[in-house]
Amino acid sequence: MLGIHQKVPRLLLQLPGHIHLSRIAINVCSLFTKTGKWEEKFTKDVRIELESFWKDKVFARCRQDTAHGVKPKFYVLSMFPYPSGKLHMGHVRVYAISDAMARYHRLTGKNVVHPMGWDAFGLPAENAAFERGEDPDEWTHSNIRNMKQQMKDLCCDFDWERELATCDPEYYKWTQFIFLKMYEAGLVYQKEAPVNWDPVDLTVLADEQIDDNGRSWRSGAVVEKRFLKQWYIRTTAYSKSLLDGLNSVNHELWRDIISLQQNWIGSCDGVRFEFKLQSELGSHDIPESVSLFTKRPEAIFGISHILLSKDHSLNKDQYYKNASTESSEDIRLNIVAVHPFSHKKIPLFVDTNREFEESLDAHIGIPSCNESDLKFVQQHKLDFVDVLDAEQGVIINSDKFSGLSFQDAYEKVVNAAKEIKCGGHITSGKTRDWLISRQRYWGTPIPMIHCKKYGAVPVAYEDLPVVLPKVKNFRNHGKSPLTTAEDWLKVKCPKCDCDGFGERETDTMDTFVDSSWYFLRYLDPKNSHEPFSREIASKFMPVDLYIGGKEHAILHLYYARFFSHFLHDLGLIPTPEPFVNLLTQGMVMGQSFRFKSTGKYIRPHEVELKGNIAIHRDSGEPVEIQWEKMSKSKYNGVDPEAVLKEFGTDSTRLCVLSNVAPKTDRPWSNDAFIGILRWQNRIWNLVSEFVKQKKLHTSSQTTNTAELKQIDLEIHDARNYFLLEVSFHMNRTFLLNTAISRLQGFTNALRKVSDDSICNSFEFERSLAELVIMLYPFAPMFASELWSGLASVASKNINFQWSSGIENQKWPEVDENYCPPMHVKVNGKDVFDVRLPMPYNKTGQLTTEQALTLVKKHQDFDHLIGSRPLLRHQLNIYENYKVDFEISIADKKLKKKQRTNV
Repeated sequence: MLGIHQKVPRLLLQLPGHIHLSRIAINVCSLFTKTGKWEEKFTKDVRIELESFWKDKVFARCRQDTAHGVKPKFYVLSMFPYPSGKLHMGHVRVYAISDAMARYHRLTGKNVVHPMGWDAFGLPAENAAFERGEDPDEWTHSNIRNMKQQMKDLCCDFDWERELATCDPEYYKWTQFIFLKMYEAGLVYQKEAPVNWDPVDLTVLADEQIDDNGRSWRSGAVVEKRFLKQWYIRTTAYSKSLLDGLNSVNHELWRDIISLQQNWIGSCDGVRFEFKLQSELGSHDIPESVSLFTKRPEAIFGISHILLSKDHSLNKDQYYKNASTESSEDIRLNIVAVHPFSHKKIPLFVDTNREFEESLDAHIGIPSCNESDLKFVQQHKLDFVDVLDAEQGVIINSDKFSGLSFQDAYEKVVNAAKEIKCGGHITSGKTRDWLISRQRYWGTPIPMIHCKKYGAVPVAYEDLPVVLPKVKNFRNHGKSPLTTAEDWLKVKCPKCDCDGFGERETDTMDTFVDSSWYFLRYLDPKNSHEPFSREIASKFMPVDLYIGGKEHAILHLYYARFFSHFLHDLGLIPTPEPFVNLLTQGMVMGQSFRFKSTGKYIRPHEVELKGNIAIHRDSGEPVEIQWEKMSKSKYNGVDPEAVLKEFGTDSTRLCVLSNVAPKTDRPWSNDAFIGILRWQNRIWNLVSEFVKQKKLHTSSQTTNTAELKQIDLEIHDARNYFLLEVSFHMNRTFLLNTAISRLQGFTNALRKVSDDSICNSFEFERSLAELVIMLYPFAPMFASELWSGLASVASKNINFQWSSGIENQKWPEVDENYCPPMHVKVNGKDVFDVRLPMPYNKTGQLTTEQALTLVKKHQDFDHLIGSRPLLRHQLNIYENYKVDFEISIADKKLKKKQRTNV
């Protein structure tokens, strides 16, 4: 008996007793045929030679399925990087994950989309231009070339024919196009508002870009508050749609990402309205409107006043109704809001003491709904109208809405507000519209023109793209560098030609705008007529698997979902939700050292370990050791190029994917390579021995028929067990570390087959070939060389395309007659396995009663449980995967016994 895997029961199947071992004459170009022999040992020299040979040969020979609809699609997307110039270990992890998944799904026969591009706009390029006198465009494209080569060195099989860069005018032309479509839909507006100003980088920061100490996350400067006229996208109009959309995604797959998105959006329990503003002094130097939130839109006719926070943009001396109001708690303004339905003029007050709700800077006063509002109108002798009949449960004194129930009035008011375009969108009080203005150069130009006669006017579609001009001065004292491009700045207004020239908008867009739809452009990157073809988008959207850092699971995901909901409303994409599943991988952590006394970081070579205590080598001062996010300032970064040079590409890929679940932070240590290299050597030795034995034995030499049958039975059982495990985790959990662990178990099982048996065993040859195929997504060059070795001595009655490369093979399938074990636990401990009387794909038919009967028949049941009553028993069926049976008994002390199988 082989004892291939303790947890894998034997299955008595009738397999062919005699296997004819004819060899196939093939012509495969490989390392060993180049050198004239198969190297018996997997040495570093062999690895270097192997990877040098296969480096440019392991990319998919055929790309997209040209026959429409023949293959099912699978769109695997990894978040595109900022082209900083060098990959870091976090990049290595995310792209190794995405490449493994893409290669796996190609082997399963899917039409895989696996693109790559560059999130190329942003402040670092602008800073490089300022500090080193480099052109941002040249600096960016130089970095792209470097990083693209690094990705190829990592053996990532991306669809480079789909490559894009957000700084390319042929890309941002369509970003501007979508912006204008949002403008047409009433989702884009400009207003003056307080912003977070970085006095060093001279730009606006989002709240998320400020640390707990009020400093910029990039420059470290203390952030200031300024009032600037900014461009916004009205994302709050889609708050309810985005919140409801989370009900349509797979909760098992999205998991905690759902709660992150829900918390960001908030509870959509109110409505926003836009109230036009008028100056009581006849001044035109006031904002056009004010945005107001209320949870009682049905009572909108009962508004008596509006309160503004002290931080509101209207809290300025020039708007005070009375000059001497510095000591007053309530400052009345000389501006009024115009009721969108009744056109009544509503007074505005700045309330300096009121605690406003989170994220709100204004409060609608409705005395019928709020006791404090009633006190306010009485104190200030303001007029108000009661609009609620609580006894009848209806709205009164509200024009055409009078007589409606509260709920009916809510819906009618909301719809009426949308019709007259004064808001009416259901949202939360905490959600804000998206501020997209940046006073930077290296970004997408906002396609608007400021006309003296008509104000802000959109650029005509036929004039897109508005191309970013060349400038010399990248620092302009807080103004956009684009204000210095005088020839570019002056432009003819598309709406009139009587008042001379208008001026282009000089703010550029937040880079989140560029990255909110790139996955759609990937599908049709050369389209010069539209952002993407509806037909192509319908074929490949939504994205099946989106891979990236969890730090992007809030803002970037929120904006990308918003874009998709909007484009779906335009009829451009098939579903509002863009991503079926998200794989948010953890960070790669480096070991850092710092003085306990001061917290100052020091370099690793300055540290000495004495037992379990770390001290500074020179001073002897105690040193604290931590695992932290890799950073130059912490001296704990690891250069991927050095790792690849030392250990090779495939070993690095296997190392970064093994041991730790993708979603978990990974402490990086070269010690992890010990187990990986040992495993690679074991697989290499298996293939070496197989090639050797095949060449030594002739087809007339056979093993004892009965013994061979038994060997094949045990290999068959192990093969199906491990294949089912690996396939499940690649398909369902994305636990690539677990899949690799199962492949290591499969390797150990095959190593137990004797040399005399491996050349005559049908199941061994099939299983060894399938082990190499399953290894291919993780280590494509290593697996390609192993495959060539196998192919040189292959048996023609084994059903593989031996004359073709490994990338053209099919992922193995579990045998239909494989009956899996049912794992039995007693009081949470694994005790034994029971062979099920049905194939793995029929286990859903198993009942609890049938399972309990099988368990009671097991030889160890009486010994472990006997007549003791079962407090609880439960059958757990994981469809097409495994079956567990849990038992609880009163006596928790189980006798120790070797786990057995039937």
